[in-house]
Amino acid sequence: MEFAIIMIPLLIIVFGIVEFGIAFSKVNVYTGAAREGARFVAVRCAPSTPCTSGNLETRVINASAGYPIGPGTPTSTIDGSPGFCTAGTVGQEVTVSWNQDITVDIPFVPGLNPATFTRNVKGVFRCE
Repeated sequence: MEFAIIMIPLLIIVFGIVEFGIAFSKVNVYTGAAREGARFVAVRCAPSTPCTSGNLETRVINASAGYPIGPGTPTSTIDGSPGFCTAGTVGQEVTVSWNQDITVDIPFVPGLNPATFTRNVKGVFRCE
């Protein structure tokens, strides 16, 4: 009887640890994807790839390890203004950022499932 009483709080704790571990992993992957996008823009994309919003978004999605990006889309800003690195922006900071929803779903917790947190993910590099 005691085990049956203690089992539900124990399962809530175990599933909570697993769910927050997954959420923390997603935050790390999204931060890495934002840094990859910022590095992509900082080196003026690539000799054969033009700097466009679509190419930036593709680069970030490829770096996100299969996790979905959104609801926002990755955007590039240089000193607060939208844009990409050029010869005239060498040394200035380029920021790639977007708003990302992260969902945590812990079983047996009424009123919390699923909980969605919105985080502004960003990566910063200097234009080369």
